[in-house]
Amino acid sequence: MKKFNRDVMDILESMVIALVAVMIIFTLVCRIYIVDGPSMNSTLANGDRLLVSQLFYTPKQGDIVCFVAENHQQKVLVKRVIAVAGQTVDITPDYKVTVNGEVLDEPYIDPMRDNCMDSSHDDRCTHPVSATFPYTVKEGEVFVLGDNRDNSTDSRQLGAIEEKYLLGKMLLRIWPKMGVVK
Repeated sequence: MKKFNRDVMDILESMVIALVAVMIIFTLVCRIYIVDGPSMNSTLANGDRLLVSQLFYTPKQGDIVCFVAENHQQKVLVKRVIAVAGQTVDITPDYKVTVNGEVLDEPYIDPMRDNCMDSSHDDRCTHPVSATFPYTVKEGEVFVLGDNRDNSTDSRQLGAIEEKYLLGKMLLRIWPKMGVVK
């Protein structure tokens, strides 16, 4: 009976240590966020679970980030960083995004839709919405856009996002398909 009690105590002790370790990791190193809505289609889908980390993170162009939109009901949004401090974003007359005068190569946008001038509802087209362009990103900010440009609340409406509101960079999708997303 003593051996049984000792085995049970060893198992409980191991479970408590594992639980504390998981809590520390999810508090200090990374968190899980859920994509809510179609704004990152076709890169990410509604309901995808993302592993996100802010540890030692400095925003870079092309990163997929989660942030709290202060002026959007404190909701966590998932978008792609298009420009960082000092870069100038513009949208050309044919609805292409440029950064510092160069058209972005955006392979993550649905390749089946590539004629912006023929359709006002084209995911490859980036309509200016309410932002004024060109826009130079200030120190401590990032300019973000959703990959599904026709159905995304992003920096075109919210303005540049202050880095203090970034929750981190997406490391990988963990559900329903696990893997790194570009």
